[in-house]
Amino acid sequence: MELSKDQGTKGSGGKSLSVTRRDFVKAAAVVPAAGAFYFGYHALQGSPVKAGIVGTGNEGCEAMIKQSPPEFLEYVAFHDIRPTQIARARRKFNELYGPQQGEAVTFHESWESMLADPNIEAIVIATPLWTHAQFAIEAMKAGKHVMCEKLMAHNITDAKAMVRASEKYNKILSVGHQRHYSTLYDDAMETIRSGKLGDIRHIRAFWHRNNAQINPDGTIRDSWRPEIPEADQSVDASKYGYKDISELVRWRLYDRTGGGLMAELGSHQVDACSLFLAALAGADGHHEHVRPLAVNGMGGKWFYEDDRDCDDHIHCLFEFPNGQTVAFTSINTNAMAGYGEEVLGTRGSMTVMQERELAVFDENDPLKKKREAKKTEMTVDAAKPGEATMYSAASLGLPVEAAQKSTAKVSRGYKEELEHFAFCIRHPDPANQVRCDGLVALHDAVIALSANQAIRSGKRLEFQDAWFDPSSPETPDPKPNDMSLASGV
Repeated sequence: MELSKDQGTKGSGGKSLSVTRRDFVKAAAVVPAAGAFYFGYHALQGSPVKAGIVGTGNEGCEAMIKQSPPEFLEYVAFHDIRPTQIARARRKFNELYGPQQGEAVTFHESWESMLADPNIEAIVIATPLWTHAQFAIEAMKAGKHVMCEKLMAHNITDAKAMVRASEKYNKILSVGHQRHYSTLYDDAMETIRSGKLGDIRHIRAFWHRNNAQINPDGTIRDSWRPEIPEADQSVDASKYGYKDISELVRWRLYDRTGGGLMAELGSHQVDACSLFLAALAGADGHHEHVRPLAVNGMGGKWFYEDDRDCDDHIHCLFEFPNGQTVAFTSINTNAMAGYGEEVLGTRGSMTVMQERELAVFDENDPLKKKREAKKTEMTVDAAKPGEATMYSAASLGLPVEAAQKSTAKVSRGYKEELEHFAFCIRHPDPANQVRCDGLVALHDAVIALSANQAIRSGKRLEFQDAWFDPSSPETPDPKPNDMSLASGV
């Protein structure tokens, strides 16, 4: 990224928002909500939005509760069916608000009881994938705005129904593809718009993990197959639609309840890649994607020997207009590469790694006698408690210097997406629109779930415009889902 003298050698531009990185870090020193300054919203006028959360597992506790901004959104209620997660949520509320307010957050034994609470303005959904549509549609019908974790739904039929429910009941539907609220990814898009990379014909995206290591007792250390806590053994999972407690706790492993690697991991990155290609075409916002033309895929259970349905390795190739391609891989047996995207252009290449580092590499100029590789880098350093997040950039061979420090820690996007969700509720205006609404999330769901169909069939699948239209019944869903909640919306 070429930086102006005013911007210095640290950080990057923010042209799309008329905010330079230097402006951002300087303002962040005096503005409590740094994300609000960057993304164009401001502190709430009025009290925080009162919310209830359903689902307090990993995403619910570590993202939706831990990262939530109390000055924008206040949890007043929660619901879960596992004793361990109920206790975990209570600890998180106490950490977030302090013991007095944390203990005052109401636990509801039933979803229906929480939904009936007239004081709740919004529902945050962080439950297993197959339940998203049910909770979202029922919440919007009950007059609540909805923030739903990604992927928005278990199948495209249900995803379309969620969009229609948002329109029918005039409620905000925001979906947790948090890269839409990442300053790092906004910088990446601006780098592409600047022409620094030239013409882009290929992007490599990957999410590689090692869930193949052996525990001392001989079992495989698999994050998607956790041990079932003794306290949860007594839960009657069948009462909630699960076959057994294993399907409840390990829902990501099964086709009935999850969407596999493409839904859980790949959906984030294909979302980012389509935004990158839209930026190349001149798009200046997060509601604009480039739709793929077709997808080829392959995958299988090539390592695990258990009862899971989902593949442990997948490889997909997406064809986009103008001869552009995106290759996505996700494997479970090696974590060296981690996760990220590599954008390959005619003038340069850009890597975005693990939602923390962005680097641009110039292509060698064959007309120059001395060939020099140049690198420009911007990093979002993890802040320790009480410390500031740091933005830095440098050329290869020079020391990496810190940019200015802000007093506000900028997250991977979880905090900002919740802030903006609450802002749009409290400040209703056609100009105030969440960055990943139902239509944007439907685009991501169609791509991810269609890729799963291509993998299963072993055939090239061409995308149809009707699949992206919430008013059309056409989808690539293989058959009506026996747990679909879409009827009647």
